[in-house]
Amino acid sequence: MKMPVFLQTILNTASLSGRHVAGLRGDFRSRLAAFRRHRAASEQAALEENFTLVLAAWGMTEADIPGVISALRLRLLVLAVPMLACLVAAAWSHSPLSFLSLACIAPPCLLGLVTALWRISILRNRRFTPLCRWLLRFRKPS
Repeated sequence: MKMPVFLQTILNTASLSGRHVAGLRGDFRSRLAAFRRHRAASEQAALEENFTLVLAAWGMTEADIPGVISALRLRLLVLAVPMLACLVAAAWSHSPLSFLSLACIAPPCLLGLVTALWRISILRNRRFTPLCRWLLRFRKPS
């Protein structure tokens, strides 16, 4: 008995989706492993002293800095728009769905905004500062 074409199409799509998900899972795990590896203190000090090492790690040259800063500024806009749209929707409608949307959209957008601002600061000052130290710079002195 021959399988109907629509059923075969569904099975082929499911098979491709499974392979795609497996590939994404592998990519996610490799990125997570890279984040978990800690940089040695000597490597951290070298990055803070030699800005060309930071540029090399980020895959760019000194001539690329203005273009990258422009792209990061555009990223700020791209990340702020959905968050502001959800905020306006939540303020306007007061529905649980709009608050849920805001709760789901705001954290990744805020993280993206902070990291883009951090990278812009590094590229403007031409000096690497770890993210935690850069964030602590904004706290009020006691």
